[in-house]
Amino acid sequence: MVRDDVREKLRAVKQMAAYYRSLGADPMSLAAGCSVKVDLIRVVYPAMKALRPRLGSSLEIAEREESDVFMGDHRDVEVERLVMPLGVEAEHNLKLSREARAAVLIQVYQLNAEDPEKFALKVEPAYRSLSRCAPRIRIGKGHSIVTPFKEDEFMLADLVTSTGGDDAIAINNDTMHIIDPTLDPLDLRQVSGALSNALNDLFVLGIHRGLKIAPVLNAPAEGLRERLAKNAEAFARSVNAELVDVPGPGRGRLLMGATVIGYSDRQPPQFHHMVRPGMKVIATRSFGELAPITTYLTAAIDESVVDELESEGISFEELERLKEQAVNIISTPNAGAAEVIEKYLPRIGESYDPDEHIAATTDVTGPGIYVIKELAQLSGVTIKVDSVPLLFPQVSKFATEHFIMPNATAGTNGGFIIIAPEQVADDIVRDLSSRGYSPSIIGEVVSKGSPAVIAPKSVSNYIYDEAVLAELGVQGA
Repeated sequence: MVRDDVREKLRAVKQMAAYYRSLGADPMSLAAGCSVKVDLIRVVYPAMKALRPRLGSSLEIAEREESDVFMGDHRDVEVERLVMPLGVEAEHNLKLSREARAAVLIQVYQLNAEDPEKFALKVEPAYRSLSRCAPRIRIGKGHSIVTPFKEDEFMLADLVTSTGGDDAIAINNDTMHIIDPTLDPLDLRQVSGALSNALNDLFVLGIHRGLKIAPVLNAPAEGLRERLAKNAEAFARSVNAELVDVPGPGRGRLLMGATVIGYSDRQPPQFHHMVRPGMKVIATRSFGELAPITTYLTAAIDESVVDELESEGISFEELERLKEQAVNIISTPNAGAAEVIEKYLPRIGESYDPDEHIAATTDVTGPGIYVIKELAQLSGVTIKVDSVPLLFPQVSKFATEHFIMPNATAGTNGGFIIIAPEQVADDIVRDLSSRGYSPSIIGEVVSKGSPAVIAPKSVSNYIYDEAVLAELGVQGA
């Protein structure tokens, strides 16, 4: 039986959920983190494959990367923002004299996000409009999210230019609706989490210098939008980043995110062809930030979840405490891990040393532990995973057993997976520990030539999606 004090808290959560609906957001989708993204495998990738030959040579759409990385001079980086409707070609006055890179955010109506051809037809006119901005544009990073409102469709493109130079410059865009739909949108951790999530794709490459943040913020009310902007300013100061003065999208409901830029004098850890047997797989910290947030929100919708939690030894107060811990983790930038990764990378112009340098990295976000399969495919190796460290194992197991989350290893602004030579693996772990992380060696590369993952059967405690389990080598779980 749910206690009166708990029921009162759940009532407050329901009221907050109603508030988010008034802002144009679906709380349950928000609680699942990346579920507001357009499906990459079924929709985005096939659409981009179809569009590439139709757009001509002046507009290049790159393959998927953590971030778009190119060589330039970090002292001469300029950002111009263009916002356009979908479905029609739009006139604009932006004309750049030199080639540009572009980070693109697309918000598309949900019925146009379910089919690759519909999606392609929507974005193709906007891409054609974008192609007239510069002599040549490479779209090195794209991010697509869904809206339930047809009038909220748009494309936002941040065009980045730089003169030639010897810096590795990285660009990323990540934009969402909210971090925790049980908290007020003005809680500083909401914007901090969203912007940290955008920076994560830079940090995972060891890039943390000269940070620039071009915020993507929107809200139905001007006052709320201004206060979100103040929180973005506070976050930028906290990470010593320059906040770029760019216009907001000017449409859509609630949005929090950014295009972020940074640089390094090291080569990014994208040496997938150099991954070899014997290399260690390191987790910078445990996974599964979203499990307590999603379970907490589900409890507000279905109070029987509270009784089930408590029957398994998890009090509502404990769940609430873990949810707060998860939000604090999500809203903490992973700059310290970036510094460690940078330390073990070759300088630009140096050769990669398979005994000294990190070979590859990725961040553990929406797909959770599945990202190891993606690394195996990129590197053409078989990876044996010995353990799957979870931040909240009891809650993650509960969320899986009660079909609350298909993959309770998923996160937002997650930790990193590092593939590194055995000779330096222990040093990397020590360096991460000295910066406040709880790293561990969770597996190793066992063979080359056949991309696969061999994960322990215990991972089925945290994932009920049979297709994902099969990809991780867990059969008959």
